[in-house]
Amino acid sequence: MSLKGRKIVLGITGSIAAYKACELLRSLIKEGAQVRVALTPSARRFITPLTLEALSGYPVYEEVVPERGAEIRHTELSSWGELLVVAPATANTIAKIASGIGDTPVTELALCFHRGVLAPAMNVRMYESPVTVENLERLRKLGWEVVEPEEGELACGERGRGRLAQVEKIVQACQYWFYPKLFKGKKVVVTAGATREYIDPVRFISNPSSGRMGFALAKVAAGMGAEVVLITGKSCLETPYRVKRVEVESVEEMKEAALRGFKDAHVYISAAAIGDYTPAFRSAKKIKKESERLIIELKRAPDVLKTVGSLKRKGQVVVGFAAETDNLEENAARKMREKNLDLVVGNLVGDGVFGSSDTKVVVISKNSKRELRGSKEEVAEEILKEVYKVLKGGA
Repeated sequence: MSLKGRKIVLGITGSIAAYKACELLRSLIKEGAQVRVALTPSARRFITPLTLEALSGYPVYEEVVPERGAEIRHTELSSWGELLVVAPATANTIAKIASGIGDTPVTELALCFHRGVLAPAMNVRMYESPVTVENLERLRKLGWEVVEPEEGELACGERGRGRLAQVEKIVQACQYWFYPKLFKGKKVVVTAGATREYIDPVRFISNPSSGRMGFALAKVAAGMGAEVVLITGKSCLETPYRVKRVEVESVEEMKEAALRGFKDAHVYISAAAIGDYTPAFRSAKKIKKESERLIIELKRAPDVLKTVGSLKRKGQVVVGFAAETDNLEENAARKMREKNLDLVVGNLVGDGVFGSSDTKVVVISKNSKRELRGSKEEVAEEILKEVYKVLKGGA
């Protein structure tokens, strides 16, 4: 979900992590959002309004009762903005928002917006205080999206949970906010990346899949409100916001994780590049370079998608991917029939299949065909809309 044109109000409170708000502000603007900033009095001691005004291009809301001017800033900004993001959010500000106290520009805005995105940052003992835990739970129930802090070394020298979440994660929470919640209450399982079949302890058979398409599908599905389990081969990609990640390596491990996840899933999307063959024999020791030729005998690996398709129950949707070098639609349609799929996403090798951030695909169902192109996240969003139609019996 692009933030282009979205109107966001960023509230900054008096935490040592306030300096990271500059990076967050720049990231939101880079994503295309218009951002205006509000500061608590304590925040002004960590970061200057002039810095934030220079970055945002707008005057900073820093006084509840200004010395001059008739504008009522909290009502004007809450009417203008679509989303309030409080980052960093101190324990003090969290307590005030939860109690309906509006004595700073940020807490006044919270009263007007009613809900938004909240990113706590504080000492671990303050974060784990029963009062803070209770306040955050109350805000969640009121509709606030809480981006949990990370564990690590804190400014005071202690270690524990309380560090402001990574800026990228807060940006994803903002993107998540604007997605239509088509899959709220649904569980979606996505597989991604390449499997590895070892020949010996240091060599394996694999493929060039980066996992980007599967990760994009997992991210968008979570944004659309689903409980998402991402089963992935080895990958350096960051786990998307609100996604549970399960790492596997071999086809057999992928199969076991897929069958576990599919039991109570509403949607299963096989975007992983799962190996078709595995070595008939795996050497316990490294194979030495001795002869000019090395012959490796292969055997068929388990067909994970076909197994899942055979177990599909009423109300479950199974989606497969078909990466082909020729006869794309014919081969994709055959795969859909043979593996009992509801949808198949076909693409030609070379059209952004491996590693690229853009792609071109054809989505085939029993009754329709649709071509899509764009970034993998844009395509993922459209694929999931097609999945939603099937889930609701509309395709």
